[in-house]
Amino acid sequence: MQKLLTSNIIPSNHPIKDLPEKFKILYLKGLGEALCLIEPNSQMGQKAKFCYDVLCESFLGNTLEGGWEVTKDLRHIKKAQNLCRSGLKFFRMSDCFWWDVYRIASQSGLPINYSNYDNSLKKTVGIFTKKFKESAKKHFLNGDNGSALPDILVTQSRDEFTFRQLPLKRVLIVGTMSAGKSTLVNALIGQNVAKVKTTVCTKAISYLYNNPFIDSVIYSDGTAYNHNSGIENSFDDIPNKSIRFKGSIEKQPLLIIDTPGVDYAYDESHRKITYDTIKRGDYDLLLCVNNGPYIERNGENELIDFVLKQKNKKIVFIFNQLDRFDPADDSIEESLKQFKALLKSKKCDARIVPFSGKAAYLLKKELDGNLSRFDSIELAALKEKMSSLFYDLGMYGTGVCSGEGDYFARCGLTNLETIIVNQ
Repeated sequence: MQKLLTSNIIPSNHPIKDLPEKFKILYLKGLGEALCLIEPNSQMGQKAKFCYDVLCESFLGNTLEGGWEVTKDLRHIKKAQNLCRSGLKFFRMSDCFWWDVYRIASQSGLPINYSNYDNSLKKTVGIFTKKFKESAKKHFLNGDNGSALPDILVTQSRDEFTFRQLPLKRVLIVGTMSAGKSTLVNALIGQNVAKVKTTVCTKAISYLYNNPFIDSVIYSDGTAYNHNSGIENSFDDIPNKSIRFKGSIEKQPLLIIDTPGVDYAYDESHRKITYDTIKRGDYDLLLCVNNGPYIERNGENELIDFVLKQKNKKIVFIFNQLDRFDPADDSIEESLKQFKALLKSKKCDARIVPFSGKAAYLLKKELDGNLSRFDSIELAALKEKMSSLFYDLGMYGTGVCSGEGDYFARCGLTNLETIIVNQ
């Protein structure tokens, strides 16, 4: 599942984008036939069908009726390979065709070294097209350089190979209700994928994968897969989603695990779900989000105690919502000292990140120009706050003053993302 959710399903700069629609249809019918021929009815076949449908939607604007079928003489495969690039009579589409076939087969787990598949395709592969098929197969099966394939496409698959060689880092995020978990998730991803309300939001575990290759959402219940170009507040009840993370973590294989707030009085299952997930231990880093202005609440203490029972786990405490402190009445420095003393009394020396989730999220949105009028007003006020030394949260976390105007550092996000990547 992870491989498919983090795949480049819609390649950029694909040669068929420039073809007339009727030729795109011929190409896609051939591609569907070649994929359907491998193993059409298994779970892997359904994954391949999903990738195929997404590709059709990208190139045609809709799925292709009759594209997922095998004809008696495999005529669709033959026609697809015989297509010529516009104006280039001798440069046919076989090279990118076989790149697509084996790329989707690899992404969906289809057995691309299946000998019967090669036998079935013998009548569709000629002297001039065989080298493209074999090059694509070796490229995706053995990491061959794919010298017979289009450079622009091979570069994209190589980027995906490189991404997969890095270990996946699983980051578990826990906190009390309204501690700012959802805002933290949105700030890390740079998209509004977790609902933010003053009432309870997250009801179940949500798994959010970084996909650096697409700008839309792929989501799955673990069996079926779907795709949607809309992003904000999408598919709250679907446990597995992938989306392009933004910021300094965008090239990292990351899984963010979002959990329900542990102190929802009307449903004890929220607490049990989160505590069971913490105990299960299938994560690499635990971020415990604490509400800075209300750190002494009983729910916060209980959660901290439970988190610290987990041995041999990397834990970071997010001291959140510090932008709400008033310099006339509050002291961020003193509050941090008290929180550090609290952790020390529990024999804990975990990292603490002073943080403003709201500022971090709005700064990420600003990068894409997605701020609403109200967001712009709120961010302007937060920037004015963070321009003062009192609200330089990066300084409290690292001991070094943040650069003037470096609001990502001042809200604590630079420090947090550095820890996520390196710890």
